[in-house]
Amino acid sequence: MSVLVLAVLRARPERADALESALLALVGPTRAEPGCLAYTVARAGERFLVAERYADAAARDAHFAAPYVTALLGRFPQLLSGEPLVESADVLDRPGG
Repeated sequence: MSVLVLAVLRARPERADALESALLALVGPTRAEPGCLAYTVARAGERFLVAERYADAAARDAHFAAPYVTALLGRFPQLLSGEPLVESADVLDRPGG
């Protein structure tokens, strides 16, 4: 069963462009991960939405353990104005269903 991850990140006003650059730098490496089915970053002012879909929980966990992800997570205190909102859930729909 695939796994969906949705993240809402609110940047510090003066760090919004830096957060955008950091998130966009993850797009290529993340989409190249074996279990990544989709990875999309969107921006609305200082708010960023990240929608991710992985083949399974192991692929999701491998993503969050990747060095390029842990490096960005370590920068969150400088980039974000508050705690990120991250939700993960099993996808119920099936292709063609």
